[in-house]
Amino acid sequence: MARKFRGTESVKLDGKGRMSIPAKMRRVFDAGDPSFATSNTGRTQIVAVYGPDWWNWIELYTIEAADEIDEQIDRLTRGSKERRWLEQLMNGQSTDLEIDREGRLVLPLRLRERLGLTEGVETVFASHGDYIKVYHPDSPPKDIEELEEFTASKGPGFDPREFLSEVDSDEE
Repeated sequence: MARKFRGTESVKLDGKGRMSIPAKMRRVFDAGDPSFATSNTGRTQIVAVYGPDWWNWIELYTIEAADEIDEQIDRLTRGSKERRWLEQLMNGQSTDLEIDREGRLVLPLRLRERLGLTEGVETVFASHGDYIKVYHPDSPPKDIEELEEFTASKGPGFDPREFLSEVDSDEE
C-alpha cells in the first residue's frame, strides 16, 4: 500500500513561481516515483491535474497514484463517456512536473495565473490521501461547499467515519 499524504500546509510562492514542498509531503512524492531511487538526478516526477475551467485548484499526484488511475481508466469501456471524460481530466487536463533537488516545485505561469497565485502568496497544500490539493487561501475549492452542505444534512454530531462501516459490510 502506498504512503498517504497527511495534513495541510501553507507554502509561499517566490518570484520565479517556485514553491518549497514541505518535507513530509516531499517524502511521499519521492516514495511514489518508482524511478526516483535509481535516477540519481535528485528530481521527483509528479503529475499536476488542473481540470476543467470551473476548478479553482490543482491536484498533485505521485507517479504511482496517477498510474493506478490510468489503469482504472483503461478498464472502462473504450469510447464510453465515462472513460472519455476521465481521460480528458487525467491526461488532457494535466501536466508532468518535477520537484528539484532543493525540494522546490515550479508551477507553470498558466497554472499560477489560473489560481491567482502571485509572488509571496501563502498557497494551501491540503492532503487528500493519494494527492495534494493546491489552491489560493482566499479561494477555497468550490467542492468544499458541497461537502459542508452534505455534512449539515446529516445533523449535529455527524461523524463521517460512520461510512467506514459500510465498507466493512460490502466486503462480507
